[in-house]
Amino acid sequence: MRDGKRSIFYELRDNPNLPPMEKSSLRLEHEGTLLVMAGTESTAKSIVITHYHLLDNPEMLARVRSELRTVSENASWSELERLPYLSACIAEGNRLSFGVTARVCRIAPDETLNYKGVSIPPGTPVSMTSLCAHTDENWFPDPWAFNPDRWLGAEGMARRRYQMAFNKGTRICIGINLAHAEMFLVIAAVVRWNLELFETAKTDVEFVHDYQVAFPKMGSKGVRAVVRGRPVSL
Repeated sequence: MRDGKRSIFYELRDNPNLPPMEKSSLRLEHEGTLLVMAGTESTAKSIVITHYHLLDNPEMLARVRSELRTVSENASWSELERLPYLSACIAEGNRLSFGVTARVCRIAPDETLNYKGVSIPPGTPVSMTSLCAHTDENWFPDPWAFNPDRWLGAEGMARRRYQMAFNKGTRICIGINLAHAEMFLVIAAVVRWNLELFETAKTDVEFVHDYQVAFPKMGSKGVRAVVRGRPVSL
C-alpha cells in the first residue's frame, strides 16, 4: 500500500468472491509476472523493434513521416491509427516481437474435439506458438524481414487473422487497446526526432531466446541510438 492506495494484490487477497486457491502466494506470483511481462515488456519490445527497423530503413522512416504530415503534431490515437503505413509498421513490429512467445494451452475438459479427422480426447492440452504462426511462409513470405507493405491492401487485411501477438478468441489480451494506444503515440512522437543507431545491429532485435517474451542474443545491449538534432518539423 502506498499513499493510502491499495495494489491489485490487496484486492485479490481481500476479495470475498475468490476461492482460497486464487489467493495463494503462487497465484499472486503468477499475477505479478503477468503484469510485468504482458503489461510492460511485450509492448516496449514491439515499440523498440518497430523503431529499430525504421531507423535502419530510411525510406520506411520517410514514409511514416510523410503520413504524419497529414495530421497535427498532437494527433490522438484514433487519428493515428487511421494512417495506413504507420499502422502497417506497428503490425509488423508486433509480428516480429511475437507477444507472449511461450505456448498458451487450451483445454476442452468435457468434450472430444475433432480437427481434420483427428479426435482430441477431453482434458488434452492443445497449443501452438506465435513463432509458428508469424513465420509461416504461406502467409508471411520472407518472414524474418521487416516489411510493413505486407499489411496493406486487401491481402493485408486478410493476413491480419494470422496476427497472434495479442492471442485470439475469448482469451485475447485484455490490454490490446492500451498497448496499441501506447505504440501509436510513442512511435509518432519519437520519429519526429533525428536519431541514428549506435552500435546496434539486427541481431539485437532478433528472436533467439524464449523467456516468455522474445529475447535477442546473450550479451546484447539492446537498441541504442544517438540524438543528432532537435525534433524535425513534419
